[in-house]
Amino acid sequence: MELKNTITRENLRLLMRSFYIRTLHDKELGPYFINELGNDINNEEWQAHIELLADFWLAELLGEKTYKGNIYGAHIKVPHINRASFVNWLELFSLSLDEVYTPDISNIFIEKARLLSKDFICHLNI
Repeated sequence: MELKNTITRENLRLLMRSFYIRTLHDKELGPYFINELGNDINNEEWQAHIELLADFWLAELLGEKTYKGNIYGAHIKVPHINRASFVNWLELFSLSLDEVYTPDISNIFIEKARLLSKDFICHLNI
């Protein structure tokens, strides 16, 4: 696949699929997502989640008014979330970014993801 050098809803979907396929196979993060959304990334729940995350990243990186959710509230209910969870999340996310985007675009995402990770750690008091 040719690496993308722009951020669009379509390639955000590719990113989210790549990331969540990795996540489903992760021994720490996978069970939570399987419990919440199932193990078939093609089901309705997963498709809605991928769209929600596309909305989130369009809002975060492009300033579009697409995301209406509460990122902290969604993660508070993860029973075993801790600092190591975010290190793991960043690693899986980075691998997926490098699969979809050029290095310049990947770096934009990973900088924002690191800031979000720090915010989560502070907000969730972990």
